[in-house]
Amino acid sequence: MTKAKTKKKGKSGHKPPGKQHLFTRESWIGLAIIGVIGFIAFSPILQADFLNYDDELYITENAALTGFNLPGLFSGYIGNQYSPIAMTIMALEVKLFGLDAGSLKLISILMHLFNVLLVFVFIKKLIRRDDIALLTSALFAVHTLQVESVAWLTASMKISTYSLFSLASLVTYLTFRETKKQRAYLLSVLFFVLAGLCKEQAVVLPLLLILIDYFQQRKWWKKEALVEKIPFFIVAFLIGMATMRVAGEMRGSGDPLPYTMIDRMVFACMALFSYALKQILPIHLSTYYLYPPVGEIPGYYYLTPFFVLGILGLLYYMWKNDLRLYFFGIAFFLINIVLTLFSQIFSVRDVIMADRYVYLSSIGFILCIIYAVAQYANRHSWPNKALYMGFGLYALVLSGMTWQRTHIWHDTISMFTDAIEFQNDKGYQGTTPSLGLPYSNRGLAKKRLGDLEGALTDYNAAIAANPGYPTAYLNRGNLYFVQNKPDLAIQDQNKAIQLDPGSYLAYANRGAALASSGKYQEAIQDFDKALDMQPNFLDGLRNRALTYYTIGNNQAALQDLERYLRIAPNDADVQAFRQEVMSKMN
Repeated sequence: MTKAKTKKKGKSGHKPPGKQHLFTRESWIGLAIIGVIGFIAFSPILQADFLNYDDELYITENAALTGFNLPGLFSGYIGNQYSPIAMTIMALEVKLFGLDAGSLKLISILMHLFNVLLVFVFIKKLIRRDDIALLTSALFAVHTLQVESVAWLTASMKISTYSLFSLASLVTYLTFRETKKQRAYLLSVLFFVLAGLCKEQAVVLPLLLILIDYFQQRKWWKKEALVEKIPFFIVAFLIGMATMRVAGEMRGSGDPLPYTMIDRMVFACMALFSYALKQILPIHLSTYYLYPPVGEIPGYYYLTPFFVLGILGLLYYMWKNDLRLYFFGIAFFLINIVLTLFSQIFSVRDVIMADRYVYLSSIGFILCIIYAVAQYANRHSWPNKALYMGFGLYALVLSGMTWQRTHIWHDTISMFTDAIEFQNDKGYQGTTPSLGLPYSNRGLAKKRLGDLEGALTDYNAAIAANPGYPTAYLNRGNLYFVQNKPDLAIQDQNKAIQLDPGSYLAYANRGAALASSGKYQEAIQDFDKALDMQPNFLDGLRNRALTYYTIGNNQAALQDLERYLRIAPNDADVQAFRQEVMSKMN
């Protein structure tokens, strides 16, 4: 009588797919504790404001979103991105809770915690260990690198949703692998489509499915496995085409970065090195990681390509030695940030790195760290309590750092002050052109708070850092207009138009300054140009109507006011203005 042969396991202790109980009483308790600690860690953002850093473009001043205009959300790009599902979800939130930053950020925290639950389910289905799944989801929940993706609504709108649908796609694919039910397979494809319509980073998901097949010791290159992936690759191709189109528009929207291709490749290597380092020790973070000045690239940047080569060598070693879990974790980490690294090389991004780019990819890195420590503890017969206490202490330290970091994202001034101080502390001798945006946006926030002198100082600093940055001149021109200095306002708007001839705001602002100087016909010409570029620009319509009214052309003023009210029918001030014009005509 011979013994039955047992199926060989991979060296990482993986078991072949089969039915399992996802949740136990202990895992529910653990997830509840993680949820409470995670909520507390991020709770300061409930008191935070909208940020003058894309929140206006994508949310507060996005008429299609605030008006729940679904055809408008699906009809084109906003801010050089196509993310209609993400914006539809945000539009529903705004419809339910209004433009209340606290309510929207509460939903952001809850979505993050739901992603934590999906991380647990994904890891549990993948490796069948409650302890590793709980520890991975715990560190994912409270890690300080996640703050940007949760605290900043524009980032949360896209990052949280794309991650949610990507994880749902991975989970349902694992369910399909376990049960062979077509419903699970179709759900996986559907969730991938939704993820791609939230953020272009989802395009890499088919590679993650192949990675899962490899981890589960499936011959992923065989016909059956590859045929399963065809719908995913078709969706990925369509997302990729849209991404390339947007990338082309972004490259053409401003001056190219003044760095060589070698410099850009070094920056990509530096970003990868920093992401890995900050996964372990999240210090020296910034809300806006800027490039060093030309000619002042630190020498250690040029050592980071050796780190990348080391990572690739490590992957090869893991593959050759069948260390499947480690290979899976590192490859998962790399695959999910590969797009941002390539865009770094081709100068699409205006920052060298961003914490939000590693929101989803961090799962792979965290999984590797936890598994490595657990294996080491097992070989040295450490008690389980010591292991859990060690990771628990680490998680609590991360929670404290996260709670502290959330305060940086409280408002526009604190957010951009953090970026400015981070860059200035580097001790560079030359100016950093990318500082133009932080200074200019902080100046606009100060202006809205009534700190006109502080705003002027920031605008001047923005222009000193980047004399070719049109928005700085546009904003300073607006400030001069408020200060009743029309000549200086016109001068700055002229410069803004020279640098960006397609800026309808600069034409409209110059028109307002010309009108205040009594140059009404020139002002109307500028308003005409602005409205040709942006026909539904409400400030342009209102100011042109006021100019027409001032010179006695009441019929033209009434036409502009009627056009304004067709777009914004509930504007009481413009309704009253229309009544005044009509009474004059009568």
